[in-house]
Amino acid sequence: MHLPRLTLYSVLSVTLLLLTVSPSLAAQLPPRAVAQTSLTGTTWQLVRFQGGDGRTLIPDVRAKYTISFGTDGRVSALLDCNRGSGTWMIADPNQISFGPLSTTRVACPPGSLYGKIVRDWSYVRSYVMRNGHIFLSLMADGGIYEFEPVNAGSTIAGPIHGIATYRERIALPSQAIFEVTLEDVSRSGAPSEVIARVTNEQPGNQPIEFTISYDQGRIIQSHTYSVRARILVDGRLWFATDQNYPVLTRGNASDVQLLLRRTGGQTLPGRVQSPPPLEDTYWRLTYLGNTPIVADQRHPEANIILHPANRTVTGSGGCNRLSGSYSLNGNRLSFGSIASTMMACVAGMETERALLNALGRARTWRISGQNLELFDDRGNSLARFEAVYLR
Repeated sequence: MHLPRLTLYSVLSVTLLLLTVSPSLAAQLPPRAVAQTSLTGTTWQLVRFQGGDGRTLIPDVRAKYTISFGTDGRVSALLDCNRGSGTWMIADPNQISFGPLSTTRVACPPGSLYGKIVRDWSYVRSYVMRNGHIFLSLMADGGIYEFEPVNAGSTIAGPIHGIATYRERIALPSQAIFEVTLEDVSRSGAPSEVIARVTNEQPGNQPIEFTISYDQGRIIQSHTYSVRARILVDGRLWFATDQNYPVLTRGNASDVQLLLRRTGGQTLPGRVQSPPPLEDTYWRLTYLGNTPIVADQRHPEANIILHPANRTVTGSGGCNRLSGSYSLNGNRLSFGSIASTMMACVAGMETERALLNALGRARTWRISGQNLELFDDRGNSLARFEAVYLR
């Protein structure tokens, strides 16, 4: 048998591929390799997954699954209806590893690749750049993810999802308006160009969740884009972002967390002297049983508000927004099923679970001064809250 004549380039290419991809999967890649390039600051969208068992999975929309490699060792991902972030590292040429992936937990529709990608995330061991695409290989012949670059000729994935918070313990009045904008801030010293604007009347209590849809044809990969937000009450500025929050391009993701700062145009928080009513009052969680609950930057404030018009309760567990129903008869108070959003937070999850448990066991209530206390059917204290008012 006569073997074809190999050039030095071909030998090096084949050797590189065999070092990074298992033999049974090597044949599934395109035939010609290109020189390795840096991943830093690049964004990629999923083309297909090729399994070691011959199974091929193709996303319905490539732009729904993207990976962005930041310049600080962070990686962000858009995974269908969820967003994720983590770390990435290259120890040796073509050897890549990802740290734990933290994601939101929205239930994606049937056929989504979200669950599979999350399961495979920690098993990525190597990569190769070929014909402008990147191939991420799983350990133990598990399969290969193929991505193509998101460049100037491509559209950027999906809408922008975000959460806005502020540090002050202030309940927003019903006439509050939350406004968030996506802006092109590429031109230094020149006014930014507003790409899209979203206005939310009566945004409720923080955290404030928002989604910005925009014309993808207006997004240029070489430009820089930022999200800004503000809260107005009766035309006066109460809160606003005071820094840029980059999104979409230059390795930035389509999810963002905003911190709004207090401005001079707002009414400061205060407390009335007479006891507040049970309903239509912003109740800030201060104790769970005998354990004090202290809100700070790392542990956002947990709270509830009872709305008498439809007997619903809303609030925050300190991570996720809560909503449900309640029944009230004199000093008898009980809560129905409480639903929550599905975000996974770094801190505050234990407090949130304990609060949900306390609400589920509550049977009676009592207001003393500015404090609300909930009790179980044996008279044991479950949770205490403090009323927060605006002058």
